[in-house]
Amino acid sequence: MASEANPSPSIIIRSFQASDLAQCQALFSAGHMSYGNAKIYIDHAMRKDISDIDKNYMQVTNGHWWVAVSTEDNRIIGQIAILPLKIGDPSFYKTMSDDECDQTCELIRLVVAPDAQRLGIGKKLISTLFEFARERGFNQVHLTTLTSMDKACAFYERNGFVKGHIEKYSRNDVKVDSSECVILDPNATIPEEDQRQMKMQLDKAAFLYVQHYFRKL
Repeated sequence: MASEANPSPSIIIRSFQASDLAQCQALFSAGHMSYGNAKIYIDHAMRKDISDIDKNYMQVTNGHWWVAVSTEDNRIIGQIAILPLKIGDPSFYKTMSDDECDQTCELIRLVVAPDAQRLGIGKKLISTLFEFARERGFNQVHLTTLTSMDKACAFYERNGFVKGHIEKYSRNDVKVDSSECVILDPNATIPEEDQRQMKMQLDKAAFLYVQHYFRKL
């Protein structure tokens, strides 16, 4: 989730294995903590799907989870996952037309270890996901990230993702499970106070801002 350049020759991308679970959980937690995201936000994701990656990703039709492994020490330093949109973001799935729904997948849980960024790992991971998605008939990738995760947002935009709308939630609703949110149009003028809070760490802001992104394949 950061700016990246030259790919490292000492990295391999492979599918998730059951023995990777603890490392994947720790990497996800470390990545979000580096942005100052609230523990309750991290814990919710852990309980929701990262508690059982094999069941929630590898056993799902057209779902998958990949890890980037350093061949020097066999350490997992990056990860990414894909799910059909109806599973990855079911609330957003319901807002799309029938023609788009089943041709859109969700990019989810992309993390690169803070000490392994700027090595091209994120780009290699999303390239792997794009190839997988095309092979399975998807023609569009959707994802969401917090506006406060500025490095992640910049990374997605450099890799061809286009901004969609922004959802504004109460900070107390960090689960983002409800429909109780305000929709902000990125093409309209966003109030200055919202612009200020959108850049703040989640543990300091009064609201949580979720940015939607799209990319055609």
